[in-house]
Amino acid sequence: MRKTNGRTVASKTAGESKKTNKQKQITTTLTFITLVCFIFLSFSGNVDSKTIFKMNHQFPETAVGSKIDQWFADEIFKATKGEVEIKIFWSNKLGNPRDNLVLLSRGDIDMAAMSAGYFPSELPHFSAPNSIPMGMDNICQASEIMKAFIDQIPAFAQEAAQRGVQPLFFHVLNPYVLVSKEPITSFAQLKGKRIRSWGNDMPRLISSAEGKPLNLFLPDIYNALKHNVIDACPFSYDLVVSYKLFEVATHISNVVMWEGPGWGVWIGQKAMDKLSVTQRQLFFEIAEKARLKELPESMAAEKQAKEFLKTKGVQFHSFPLKEQEKWKSASPDFFLEFIHKMEISGKGESARQMVELWLSMRNNILCPDSSK
Repeated sequence: MRKTNGRTVASKTAGESKKTNKQKQITTTLTFITLVCFIFLSFSGNVDSKTIFKMNHQFPETAVGSKIDQWFADEIFKATKGEVEIKIFWSNKLGNPRDNLVLLSRGDIDMAAMSAGYFPSELPHFSAPNSIPMGMDNICQASEIMKAFIDQIPAFAQEAAQRGVQPLFFHVLNPYVLVSKEPITSFAQLKGKRIRSWGNDMPRLISSAEGKPLNLFLPDIYNALKHNVIDACPFSYDLVVSYKLFEVATHISNVVMWEGPGWGVWIGQKAMDKLSVTQRQLFFEIAEKARLKELPESMAAEKQAKEFLKTKGVQFHSFPLKEQEKWKSASPDFFLEFIHKMEISGKGESARQMVELWLSMRNNILCPDSSK
């Protein structure tokens, strides 16, 4: 019995050993399968991942340039096969225009459609063409000159990098003529008028005519005119339509107070770092297509806006050339002052390069007549 029992005990012990080895094999196999599945799922997750960028936009979606920005977003989505989506929040839904640069730098937003003119201290190179009055003659100059600045003057890239942002492309804005509640047809009539301004230079152009400048953000213009906070503002014909200013100001004088590059489409460096090399290249390629696409559409929009405003009872007034010359003669030399100001901050050389390139290109770029 003992032997039998011993054999029985020995048999049980061997059986238990085989069972334990089998469990170990199963455990090892399951661990391996789990590891393979984890690697596969991780790889699949990276391939199928989707990047969503939030863009704060300072204009309403009805503006001509806004439609270009939506086109840009749509093209990015298609070109990246849905891997990158840009969601645009119109009319400053994600923050005040003056906060855009900080929001971009911190990564609170990924992209912004914003005017550099709001940041004369932080972005002095970028803000100059967006601010200097009477410095360009047509939107073709504005588009080409701004692109040349970015491509040919290293200070632009350095300035953007210091703020943790990159410009993709800049819009053009049709000529900013004088929109007012009452007719203004001479230099003398500007005296005492409260006129919307921005940046550092436009206020001084207005002051040179003894007007009273008042810096306002775009969303504030309508109510400022409606409640008689201001008497007039420089604005393009198509933006008068977009912002419905014809409801509160029914006179437009054909003196061009400003023309140049408008808002830029910017991306934060933190957002840019999320893109692959191929995706970054697509961003810049599509940005250039957007820049070129906008020119004929902007000219057509100005023509259409004029016709629409006539139906709304807006009156167009001539501001004679001799009166315009009086204003120019009374105003500062903005180019020279820009150079002097930049010299104080050690950026005089890049400012001189800008002005030299600016004036040279201005003399050689014409734009088709949109009235034809």
